[in-house]
Amino acid sequence: MRPSVLGLLVAGACLVGCAGQRAAGPVAPTAPQTAAAPAPDGASPQLPAIAQDPGARPTSEARDGRWISAATASDFMLSGTTDQAFGVWIDVPQVATTGHVPTALTLAIDTSGSMSGEKIEHAREAARRLVDEMEDGDQLAIVTFDDRGRVRMSPTIVDPLSRRQALAVIEELGANGGTAMFEGLKVAESQMWGTPDSHLVRRLVVISDGKATEGPTSPDDLGRVAEVGLQRGIQVSSIGVGLDYDETTLNALAIRSSGRLYHVEHAEQLPSIIEKEVALLESTAATDVEVELVAAPGVQLLGTDAARTEWRQDSLIVPVGAVFQGQQRELLVRARVADAREGTKVLASVRLHFRDPGEDGLRRVQETVLRATVTDDPSLVAAHANSRTETLIAMREATVFAQQASARANEGDLDMADEQLALAERKLEEQASRAKTKEDRDRAMSSAKKISSQRATISKAKKAPAAARARESRKLSLELNDDAMDAMGF
Repeated sequence: MRPSVLGLLVAGACLVGCAGQRAAGPVAPTAPQTAAAPAPDGASPQLPAIAQDPGARPTSEARDGRWISAATASDFMLSGTTDQAFGVWIDVPQVATTGHVPTALTLAIDTSGSMSGEKIEHAREAARRLVDEMEDGDQLAIVTFDDRGRVRMSPTIVDPLSRRQALAVIEELGANGGTAMFEGLKVAESQMWGTPDSHLVRRLVVISDGKATEGPTSPDDLGRVAEVGLQRGIQVSSIGVGLDYDETTLNALAIRSSGRLYHVEHAEQLPSIIEKEVALLESTAATDVEVELVAAPGVQLLGTDAARTEWRQDSLIVPVGAVFQGQQRELLVRARVADAREGTKVLASVRLHFRDPGEDGLRRVQETVLRATVTDDPSLVAAHANSRTETLIAMREATVFAQQASARANEGDLDMADEQLALAERKLEEQASRAKTKEDRDRAMSSAKKISSQRATISKAKKAPAAARARESRKLSLELNDDAMDAMGF
């Protein structure tokens, strides 16, 4: 890996709307000659029996009941003082469900003038579908924002009567005035502060074109509101409406709350988007998820590629929010190892903290211990490369190039967008050729093929009439942004 890659990855996270994580040490260590593998010990007691989905990828973590794993780019590392990179994975198995997890949902609907016409129609339809999909016993609140935030329905337990009331509120929504999104988000979040502990899933769904005009308007300011909500277990799902929505702002809401981003251009897209969001909520496997990284003696944690990290005493914490059956979340971590001597070296304890809905919200912990074998022989480092970590690094770097391509396409510079995508495609093809497992090879090649398809779209956009080219560039920019967010788990 080139020395600049990890710094590039951190910068890339900011390209999609984050405000940047709290500094956790020097920026971008030198290229890692890394090593380590998860230890078999340290596993927590197993979760309920696993019912494997035929399409799910079996993992050792799923088989032994442990979801958390970590590994550096090689099973060996060179002696002396070196900078390292290691991947951390949460691999959630397809477990048998224990039934519906009570959900608290707040709808925050943009009713400003910029939402007039088809946009407000799409917003009403999305809201109706979400209300229809809620189960009796869930909690629902509705907030709108134009010149100010307004509570249209205070937190209410869903039953046949309250469901009809909610649909009536939605039906009456129009579009007028400015966009006080900051105030609207704060009002919407406040509706969930008194959520009963029984409702472990807490989702704020924002339906908007993201164009804040009143009060604080920067993506950073709006993202901080979402970040505060995550501290109370609230995650944001943003539904961007139209081709001219502000993806930077809606990206920030999803990233800073570990939520999701969806894009609605046409009404026919709504059913699949709502179906996907509801399916995620229904397959919740754990809530209040955090990854805790504890460095071993002689090891300094430098930071991660996550949008949010925080220090708690000597631990580096990465909030994740809720995770769902079959989901994989990934994290790239930087560390510095001081004066490593030949032999086995413990690098870190990697712990997964979460609440288990299947056990009445019981707080649980899983752990894996990251170790390396220290050597003076560089050939051992190269010979024992860890394919999964190297693929993660390549995927992250390709995602950054794709984000940069999105920005160039948004500016109408399709030639530069194509150059950035070509770099991403080449990076993935190179990793596919080096990958040691079929899974890692297929993953890299699948992403490379997707980028090749996007480059073909650029070629078509270049040939579009001048009057249509700006629209085609904008569509391509949003598609690239959506793909990059999806690749990062948002």
